[in-house]
Amino acid sequence: MKFKSRLLVLITLLTLLLIPTYLSSAEPPLSIAFVEYPPYHFTQDENVEGISIRIIEEAFRRIDTPIEFKAIPWSRALNWLKTGQIDVMVGVFRTAEREVYIDYSNMPLSKAQIHLFVTEGADIKYSEDLTLLSHLSFGVKKDFSYGPYFDDLVAQKKLTKLNVDVGIPQLLVKLCTGVTDIVVGERRNTEYVFNQLSKQTYPQLERCKQIIALTPAIDARLAYLAFSKQNQLNYIRVQFDEAMKSMKQDGSLHRIIESYQPHSLSKNTASH
Repeated sequence: MKFKSRLLVLITLLTLLLIPTYLSSAEPPLSIAFVEYPPYHFTQDENVEGISIRIIEEAFRRIDTPIEFKAIPWSRALNWLKTGQIDVMVGVFRTAEREVYIDYSNMPLSKAQIHLFVTEGADIKYSEDLTLLSHLSFGVKKDFSYGPYFDDLVAQKKLTKLNVDVGIPQLLVKLCTGVTDIVVGERRNTEYVFNQLSKQTYPQLERCKQIIALTPAIDARLAYLAFSKQNQLNYIRVQFDEAMKSMKQDGSLHRIIESYQPHSLSKNTASH
């Protein structure tokens, strides 16, 4: 009996000693920040949805790396990426300023078409010269890049009438209430958010039954997965790029994009 009792104690002690080692060896998930940017990445019924989300999930599944998504406002997410409080951020455009603290994926997640949006019936035309519209007010998102052409004109103070807000819903309300003349936004995202707001019968939208995307686009931008340089994740980035290449080669990347049905997200709430 004494032998069995001592054996049981020994097994218990070994188990207790091994538990911390096992727990500490478990790989913590990469924290991936995203902003509410339907239909590319957003939350619905406490689930993370969107075409970019599905692509990222499949790529990290292939390299056997655990991940967790966190919905964070745009400016805060960029700051946290810079300081290493998050590991990765979804859908970030390349800029010289961001290259200092971001390692970008080689393959883009999506291609953004940046347009000028006006209310239906507005007597505003775009002839590829934004300076001809400098007397009008532009609604833009805080800390958001709209491409070198627009950004450079702002930096040179050739476009000065900017109405800055945190998101497309707020900017669309300002457009429809006459606070701004133009909203600058990615076409698919802006039209999606406007349709969602319209379904909610926002009284502020009564002035404009529809919004119009002026053509041509002012910029076509590639959005990437951004890795924090602070957290030294270049080895993960390389693996992610390899997974993306294999997804493109075997057709799964194309299938994810083609199988995505925007109408299936009709119950989604608008982003903020």
